[in-house]
Amino acid sequence: MSGVGANIVDKLIVSGTQLLLVPVLANAWGLNLYGLWVIMFTAPSFLAMGDFGFAQAAGTKMTMAVARGEQEEAVRIFQSAWMAILTSSAGLVALAALVVWLLPDSLLQRSAVMDASDIRLTLFLLILYGIAAIQGSIFFAAFRCAGLFAVGAFWNAFIILIESSAVIAAVWLGGAGPLTAAATFLCGRFVGLSGQFLLLRQWVPWLRLGLTHARWTEMRRLFAPAGAVMLVPIAQALSLQGTALALGAVAGEAAVPAFTAARTLSRVGMQMCWLLNTPLMPEFSAASARKDRGAMATMVLATLAMTTLLVLPYALLFALLGRKAILLWTGGAIQSPEPLLLAMAGSMVFGGFWYPVSNLILALNRHASYTFYYLLFAALGLPATYLLAEYFGATGAGLAMMAMDAAMFVLIALIARRLLVSGDELRRAAPLVGKRLRELIARKVAKTE
Repeated sequence: MSGVGANIVDKLIVSGTQLLLVPVLANAWGLNLYGLWVIMFTAPSFLAMGDFGFAQAAGTKMTMAVARGEQEEAVRIFQSAWMAILTSSAGLVALAALVVWLLPDSLLQRSAVMDASDIRLTLFLLILYGIAAIQGSIFFAAFRCAGLFAVGAFWNAFIILIESSAVIAAVWLGGAGPLTAAATFLCGRFVGLSGQFLLLRQWVPWLRLGLTHARWTEMRRLFAPAGAVMLVPIAQALSLQGTALALGAVAGEAAVPAFTAARTLSRVGMQMCWLLNTPLMPEFSAASARKDRGAMATMVLATLAMTTLLVLPYALLFALLGRKAILLWTGGAIQSPEPLLLAMAGSMVFGGFWYPVSNLILALNRHASYTFYYLLFAALGLPATYLLAEYFGATGAGLAMMAMDAAMFVLIALIARRLLVSGDELRRAAPLVGKRLRELIARKVAKTE
């Protein structure tokens, strides 16, 4: 429950800052400059793959090790994964500098709203911001394995609050442009990472920070699950950010905000099902390590119930009232067509079921069963967006996303029956869940009396 509470705070902060950033930046900069910023800001999203999946894979192994009472094994996994992430980050910094330096001015000068040199520097700062954000992933994995998901989730949210508040203040009060906004994001992330490092030393003193226990053999054992994990952020970046790029290439920069505004508002609904699902992941890993099938079935059932109770009603409201909400939210600066909202609502329904269940598969380090197909479907979504956007504009991008989520819904349903729990186990868990809820309610009522 503490994990759920921290996740609620996290989602409120993430959603709130996203909802504030869009109208502030769009109205301060205009749609063309804001559209260019959205395209440049895809760089940090693509860099989410920069830890090469080591943090997630290591976090699952660490959680299972701690559940079995093997703390020294957890330390070895943690330091080995951190070494791998630091090595990959150093390579990414060098590669980023080279790529940005070699970008031809002719490509950057296609935009009339920003100088080529400013675009180059802004893009480099955003790349550094994405690489800095990677470092927090292994620290969060350390909190998870120690049963401190709530502490790690709260601090992750606090970092976002720090950097987003600073950017909003710089743009709204100081009239900052994209270059200053990128530098502000980077500085805010460094401040947050410093606090996260100190917090981990205080709360998990047995998980020794450093590289003295790192082992190349452990890094090699992490390669297979980490490689499969790496495909997830690549697919997400292709789906979320790549779709925006494909739409901009067909319909122009001004068409991108209509899609991204609808996508952002729809993601608020998607985040509802993660309130319980994300805190359950380390618990699911631990239950699997203990071979507790009853607990695993209960958590799968709870995941499905959260989507049914929260995401489906939000999708209906989004389809009916989304256009007015976006107009009100952006002060009339962005108008999203009704067909786009219907497509995004459908995407939300499919994604609200398949993505949380896939997280439970990920919590077992069995994600190789679906990640390749996720990447394939996301990659196919780019040409689909390009073709559909020629005829339907921003709505075409929404249709492509809905088709991808529908395909993943079918795939994950088939895999979950094989790797997670059976239908009989779910049916046996249902009355137990009801009984436990009634006991909790009765206990609360007794305390109040």
